Formats: sequence, structure tokens, C-alpha cells
Amino acid sequence: MKASAREIVSLVVGLTGIVLLGIGLDHVLDIGSCSTGGSYVVANPCPEGSAVWFWVPMAGAVMWIVGLVGGGRSFTEPGSGQILWTVGFAGGGAALLVKVLTQPTMPPDAKLGASIVAAVFIPMGLIVGVVGLVQLVRRRRGGGTGSRRTSPGDLRRRDGQPGAGRDAWSRLKALNDLRSTGALTREEFVALRADPADPAPDGRRAPRTDRVALIRQLADQRASGTLSTAEFEARKRGVMLGERVD
Repeated sequence: MKASAREIVSLVVGLTGIVLLGIGLDHVLDIGSCSTGGSYVVANPCPEGSAVWFWVPMAGAVMWIVGLVGGGRSFTEPGSGQILWTVGFAGGGAALLVKVLTQPTMPPDAKLGASIVAAVFIPMGLIVGVVGLVQLVRRRRGGGTGSRRTSPGDLRRRDGQPGAGRDAWSRLKALNDLRSTGALTREEFVALRADPADPAPDGRRAPRTDRVALIRQLADQRASGTLSTAEFEARKRGVMLGERVD
């Protein structure tokens, strides 16, 4: 399954789970603490059919988790995982907070529990959401520095030629963008930053200064869904080893 289709399926499953989780929790909070059966007198018996509403949020939570892990991307990069995390935690916490503030008939124990969950969930969701927005902005800025995509030939200028300083600055900016979006590890970033300005003399291997441009192209293909995360990592590894990528 391609990454784009996989993420769409994960979003549908995860968002459906969030809806079921919200509906189920809404009914459970209305019921509050209750008990059924046993040899003791129950102060607050559970209403008829309430058992179903305890299973609905559990099923929704399972679907939400499946959606979170099924997208194929970690929470450190924009994708279905970040969306479901933000909607589930921040959106769910906000819904609970609204219910606590607008429903005075809500049982006291349920109101306390919902307030605690909302106070924890909202920051958890917002942090990941803000990080995702920052990454998207940086990615757009990094990919929109010109009217055309940077080609390997654009990076083959030698020191002392016109534009060499500008090329070095552009290359460093591209490296920082790749590092901030998670396309490069710290070790890969350091290795690429230390590359000399001259191309490798071996014609069978990709010029060393081309590696940044090639990895950036691979990152764009992964972002568009053309490459899966596994394919991106395999091709990036080849570029780092100096292999030619067609």
C-alpha cells in the first residue's frame, strides 16, 4: 500500500475511533459512578443498557490507536499520526472541558475526572500540533526558494567562482531544513555539512556536494507520497554511501 493511501485509511479509522470515543465518554460521564448486581444495596444503580456505553469508548480508543500507528510515520513529522494525535488529545480534552463548564447536572465525580483528563489532554495535543505546523512552514519555505527544484548541477560550482558563497549558504539552509523535518539524523547532518565543495573525482559515484540535493528530492517524494518511509530511508542510505541514484 502506498504511503498516501495508507495515511488516508489511517485517518479514516482514527477519526472514526475518535468520534466513537467521544460519544461513548459523553454517555459515561452522564451516568457517573454506578454499580449493578451483588449482594449489597447499591446507592446508584446503573441505568438499563448502560453497559453498551462502556464498550463504545473502548472500541473507539482501539480504532484511534490503530490509526495512530498505522500511518507509517512517526509523530516527529507531519502526517496522519500528528493529525490524529492533535485531534484526539486536544480536541477530546476541549470537548470534555466544554461539557464540564456547560452541564451543571453532571455528576460531581464525573466532573472532577473530566476536568483532570482535559487538563492533561489539551497540552499533550497542542504541543504536537504546534510542532507539526512549524515543520510544515519550514518545509514550505525550504521547498519554495526558487521557481524550479534544485538540480545536482546547481551545486557543482567551485570555490572562487561567482555565486559560490550564495551556494554554500543555500546548501547549509537545505541541510538545516532536512534536519528540522527529520529527513536527516544528527550524524547524517554532520557528515553532509563536512563535505568538501569539490565533486568527487570518481565518475561512478555521485558527486559529494550532490548528496544534499538528492536527499532533498527524496524527501519531497516522500512528502508527496511517491516514496514510503522505508523506501526513502533505503535510497537515502545509498546516497550517503555515495551511490548514484537514478
